[in-house]
Amino acid sequence: MKNIFLQAICFSLCILFFYAASMKALEFGQFMTDIAKSPLLANIPPALTGASTILAEVAAAMMLALPATRKAGLYLSAFLMLSFTAYMSILYFFYENIPCSCGGILGTMGYPAHIVFNTAFTLLAITGILLHHFSLSYPSTKTTVR
Repeated sequence: MKNIFLQAICFSLCILFFYAASMKALEFGQFMTDIAKSPLLANIPPALTGASTILAEVAAAMMLALPATRKAGLYLSAFLMLSFTAYMSILYFFYENIPCSCGGILGTMGYPAHIVFNTAFTLLAITGILLHHFSLSYPSTKTTVR
């Protein structure tokens, strides 16, 4: 049962990261414009921030899709989601009129909804890490009858 939940979590995160990266890549000009307006990223070239964000999202999705790299993918996912949640929260609570640089349907969410959404996926990634850890550390106690 743990394995089914773990696979569902990895699949959900994989879809989220592929979707987010695709939307940012498809709307790259707008993504770069929005990043350039961020006071938190003012000292970082937008092209570097934009490209590294897309690459990190694609890397997380690919790592989650492969069983051999799933654990690292879960850790990267948790880090990315925690970072995105903190970034969105800081912009929402300390700045005004900063556009969301997320593309697609995610970009249409208001900041409060987006923060809740990101928090939920952060918790999902952490749950995946815990499930992965416990499913490997504690083998099943079921016995086979021959």
